[in-house]
Amino acid sequence: MILLPLLAQTVPAGLSQAIAEGNASAMSVFFHQSLEMTILEKDYEASKNQATRIMENFYKTHPPTGFKISFEGTKEQSKYAIGTLTTKEESFRVNLFFMNKEEKRLIYYLSIEKESQYELNP
Repeated sequence: MILLPLLAQTVPAGLSQAIAEGNASAMSVFFHQSLEMTILEKDYEASKNQATRIMENFYKTHPPTGFKISFEGTKEQSKYAIGTLTTKEESFRVNLFFMNKEEKRLIYYLSIEKESQYELNP
């Protein structure tokens, strides 16, 4: 019963902060053992460890200044969230898809793409 309120929110506590801080290690706690990623139009099928390294490399070249969730929803058996990752130079759209496994919400798909001017100012 204690876990119900935690699973009611889509994005697990601590994940938004990890993304905002560019902390790939803290993010990896929320990674499924294997996940699909699309980072700046490059596709990966990665293990948890590989995904952590991919995110470390992304954060080295794009140090974050903030992260904000703009939408959360449900699609079939998945939960998903869309957010904006801001850096000094530009903003990125982040898509996160979660599955529940062993009473934890884990990321099985993650994408990061440059935000278009249209998305910023529709």
